[in-house]
Amino acid sequence: MNQERKRGRGTERRKERVTEGLSVPLSLFLSVSLSLCLVAAAAANAQDGAQTRQKWQTRRKAAPAQPATPKPVVFTTAPKLTVAKLRAGEPDAYDVRGKLTFTVTAANYDDTVAGAINYTIPDDARQKISALTGKPLGSVPSSVTQRGAVAAFQKMTTTPIIHLEISPMDVEVVGVKMRFNRIVLDINARESSDTKFTNDEMESLFTSWARQIAAGRFRRGVIAMINRRIAGVDDQ
Repeated sequence: MNQERKRGRGTERRKERVTEGLSVPLSLFLSVSLSLCLVAAAAANAQDGAQTRQKWQTRRKAAPAQPATPKPVVFTTAPKLTVAKLRAGEPDAYDVRGKLTFTVTAANYDDTVAGAINYTIPDDARQKISALTGKPLGSVPSSVTQRGAVAAFQKMTTTPIIHLEISPMDVEVVGVKMRFNRIVLDINARESSDTKFTNDEMESLFTSWARQIAAGRFRRGVIAMINRRIAGVDDQ
């Protein structure tokens, strides 16, 4: 009886050793299989991502660039504080401090720019004009527009601001004249523009025009292009 028990215990111990011996290779097999699955999944994802990027890039290259729609460009300089002298029979002139803008209407082949100025009249100046003329304050406008103004490039003007000047001129407001001794216009210089019929393109064209004047180069082309943009005409 004791011998049979001993044999049974020996058999159980051998089975345990066999099971323990098998457990290590099985764990290793499972670990390797899991790693291979993860590597395969990562490779598949990378391939899918590469294909997606390639399709997107191909689609992007294939999409034609949308041409700019021709439209007239209204190019106006930024408002700038400008002093005008108000005279109405008084020995001392009254300084009017308003904001002035210049809207380009044509580029001329003598290197001048035609346009219209708009000048905002502050309330104190309006009250002064009302007192000088005896007219009610409501009849004195808060702004005045003067067409037919002509501006010229300042000598050797260059980046970052292109300067133009308008010769001294008088502007009449309800019977009173405001004298502008010197009007300086500022245009931001811009190297280039990717979009047609925009203010950015106009700034770029004025920058090229100023540089060609300074270098004494031929500039009829840029002048003609500015006029085409003002008219809303595309390049041929």
